[in-house]
Amino acid sequence: MAAPGRERHRDGNGTGTDSPAGTGTGAAPEAEPTGSGSAAGRGGAVRRKRSRCRARRDRHRHRHRERSLASALPGALAITALCTALAEPAWLRIHGGTCARQELGVADVLGFVQPELLRDFCMNPQTVLLLRVIAAFCFLGILCSLGAFLLDVFGPKHPALKITRRYAFAHILTVLQCATVIGFCYWASELLLAQQQQHKKYHGSQVFVTFAVSFYLVAGAGGASILATAANLLRHYPSEEEEQALELLSEMEEAEPYGPDYEVVNQFQPPPAYTP
Repeated sequence: MAAPGRERHRDGNGTGTDSPAGTGTGAAPEAEPTGSGSAAGRGGAVRRKRSRCRARRDRHRHRHRERSLASALPGALAITALCTALAEPAWLRIHGGTCARQELGVADVLGFVQPELLRDFCMNPQTVLLLRVIAAFCFLGILCSLGAFLLDVFGPKHPALKITRRYAFAHILTVLQCATVIGFCYWASELLLAQQQQHKKYHGSQVFVTFAVSFYLVAGAGGASILATAANLLRHYPSEEEEQALELLSEMEEAEPYGPDYEVVNQFQPPPAYTP
């Protein structure tokens, strides 16, 4: 009988030898670790990396959320229309009077006024003043629409500038200034019509004053500013709580000493090889 703690083994000749239990040739080898825990750890790290990437994309979208292409394009059209209207000499057309000129505009009254315009009853000092006021409001409209365009393109985060852009204050001012220019143009046309009726070229000639291309350009600039205002006012913006949460995530991202790949690579290393 074999001693306790020893096992009996037989070789090919039928002879047996004793060996300690668990150390003989018939003992089952010890199982290797499966490594499922390491795989689960890697899966959790990958999920965390994906969530961090999504948060980074959300912060990137939040940084550019203040920019508005839908309102910047009509704003650019308004700037172009106002600049063209100011440079175009044709604002009012005259027919039937003693004035030799058929078209008048703000370019005729900026700086030196030609004496023949007053001598031929093309305009009077009140009309000159109105045309200069029209030019001043056109300059103001260009400045306001340019400021609104820059706010839409860059989307600053300063509270005052952000409120100004979101509520389209600059675009609304542009609309009001375009409406003011249209009103002064109508007033100037009425003054010119009254003056030409007093100084007809012939006794029975028909006198009338019409608006030229610059008037319609200013009206188009006002319409483009209305579209830009609607694009800003109808847009959905994040709430104050969402903005604070995104800012907190951004600060936490900046405070990390290592990149997101460092944790994935180094946190879950596989266990060392088994040694008996």
